[in-house]
Amino acid sequence: MLKLIKPCKKYYNQYKDMMDEWNMEGSRIAPWPLHMKYHTPKYFDEMIRRVEEVEKGENLDGYASSTTYWLYDDERDILIGASNLRHYLTEEGLKTWGHIGYGIRPTERKKGYATRLLKLTLEEAKAKNITKVLLGAYTGNIGSWKVMEKCGGELENIVIEDETGLPIKRYWISV
Repeated sequence: MLKLIKPCKKYYNQYKDMMDEWNMEGSRIAPWPLHMKYHTPKYFDEMIRRVEEVEKGENLDGYASSTTYWLYDDERDILIGASNLRHYLTEEGLKTWGHIGYGIRPTERKKGYATRLLKLTLEEAKAKNITKVLLGAYTGNIGSWKVMEKCGGELENIVIEDETGLPIKRYWISV
């Protein structure tokens, strides 16, 4: 059964497997917490502390507080992907990426997991009284923006990311 879980020490080996696969494959890793070091139990513990801190609204350095979720398949004992739900939007969040970032590990893509992950994360947004969710995906990431459209996303616009100069398709979803 698929479910969202919060990052915790119990899933260190599953997390390491997922991230090793992602790093070996070489595609862009999302959401942001997955960019943190994880190779040792010490680094993993630091990552867990950081996502807990951000969820509590501590040491944000100009970013929004957010909750990180892992998509877990308890029948296979495997982490499929991750999402990050921002509790509110900063000026930068409103300008580009929005409320939710998500990603699926390479071997589990094109199996419907991204849609399931986004739907479960939208349920979490609704539980936090976020009624309208903004999301973005690079225009070249056809799979991601198709998932957003499948989940009710309405295209707002295309913006250019300052950092990369790449175009981002931005969608609103009412929850």
